Amino acid sequence: MIRLFITAVVGLATIGASLCSTAFGGEAGLTYIVPSAAGSDDGAAPRPTMPDLIFADGSGMPVHLRQYMGQVVVINFWATWCAPCIQEMVFLDRLQGDSHGKPLTVLALSEDAGGIPVARAFLTRQKFGYLKPFADPASTVAQALGIRGLPTSIILDRYNRQVLRVEGPYQWDSPLIAARLRMLMSEQ
Repeated sequence: MIRLFITAVVGLATIGASLCSTAFGGEAGLTYIVPSAAGSDDGAAPRPTMPDLIFADGSGMPVHLRQYMGQVVVINFWATWCAPCIQEMVFLDRLQGDSHGKPLTVLALSEDAGGIPVARAFLTRQKFGYLKPFADPASTVAQALGIRGLPTSIILDRYNRQVLRVEGPYQWDSPLIAARLRMLMSEQ
């Protein structure tokens, strides 16, 4: 019975990975993309603009998403109790570190009920040197964006428009995503 269950889960994961890989040039894990910038003539729908979401920064003060206009933003929803989230944080920290001086920001929003203190303690304990603590302890932002599970990440272009949604953990230093992020940073 257990072997049958494991086989079914592995089969579904393989099918899911295949579906995901066709959505974004052959790379599994990327589940949603709106490839077209507004006004382009590639026939694709324009990227949807994100609402001005509000979340907490490291001091517990409110932060507006619009403050990051002009930068490519990776919003990551995670929690300290989520094992895949913790694995992914290494890549997100590296992405933020590699982006020093570039118009790219990683906003790792903790969904822990304990808010900023829990997020800050975790980031410190793990010795992440680049990620800053942000929190969405009441899951208001996650609910507004229809987040179905953790980890989930959303990439925004420099005009606060959604480009990509990644459901599940992702290796943020892959060559494909690095190229896509560079392309987004260079868009006018």
